[in-house]
Amino acid sequence: MALGSRFDRLREVFLRSPIAGPLVTLVVVFILLSFVPNFLTLRSLSGIINAATLTGFIAVGVTLLMIAGEFDLSVGSIMAMGGYVFGFHVVAGGSPWVGLLLALLVAGVMGLINGLILVRTGIPSFIITLGTQFMYTGVLWFYSRAQMLQITEDLPEFAILNGRIEWLSSWLPGANVRTAFIWLVLLVIVFQLVLVRTRFGNHVFAAGGNKAAAAAQGVLVNRVKLACFVISGMCAGLAGVMLFAQFKTVRIATGAGQELQAIAAAVVGGTLLSGGSGSIVGALIGVLLISMLRTGVVLTNIISADNFPAVVGVTIVGAAILNDFIRQRR
Repeated sequence: MALGSRFDRLREVFLRSPIAGPLVTLVVVFILLSFVPNFLTLRSLSGIINAATLTGFIAVGVTLLMIAGEFDLSVGSIMAMGGYVFGFHVVAGGSPWVGLLLALLVAGVMGLINGLILVRTGIPSFIITLGTQFMYTGVLWFYSRAQMLQITEDLPEFAILNGRIEWLSSWLPGANVRTAFIWLVLLVIVFQLVLVRTRFGNHVFAAGGNKAAAAAQGVLVNRVKLACFVISGMCAGLAGVMLFAQFKTVRIATGAGQELQAIAAAVVGGTLLSGGSGSIVGALIGVLLISMLRTGVVLTNIISADNFPAVVGVTIVGAAILNDFIRQRR
């Protein structure tokens, strides 16, 4: 009887968790794809992880912002700017660590501009960031002189930021896991703890759930949203740095489409489009699920890899239906 009661309690806790739906979906998709030839190889699995990493950095900030009830469609342009700021500093002979700080600073300011326009005008963030997406791309065009930035030097700092983990590759032949995934997991843990264990996290949920009620309880809603915009920008800038550290190149089109993939990962991960509910861990599950589906599409060759957005669309709708069903069961 005690065992049954304990199982019911665990079941109730799991169903109340925002990651319940995404985790179930991830496991089911993994089991189904495990029957596909070459899917369960170390090369394939590590490729799934690597493909999800850069989007994962962006998804952390976007998810936090969506929980607060806002959107940021400019993160792709901010990602490219972060890569250029970091790359130009390194090419000029500066310290990569100073370049990292400069990239985060510039990206944070770009996020802050988005937030300031929002709180000053009251225009929906979807419209604001749709506009600043093109504005930032224009600024980047002048900053970069419309040229691709590329270097051949392989600095040791690049290996720390997003290098191949050689000892793991030697231990597991065929695996190609990079250090950026470790930094992503740490970032997810930090922001998940901030979200569920701090007053700021409570204010983020409150601002996205019911802005008027949150303000009545003393929550400084505008400050919370400004902070979330800054964090979203910095996460996108960090993704740009990680990209340059891996490929040692960046161009204006870098980051195009990343905003929609990050939003898709957040939704698949259980974040409500209306705000007030979500999980950073769920966003990580979301990017892994989308990356896993991409690999499955390539291996099965059911449809063209160029038509993968159709699979993402079906996944978003399916995940939204499943998440809604689980919420109703709560």
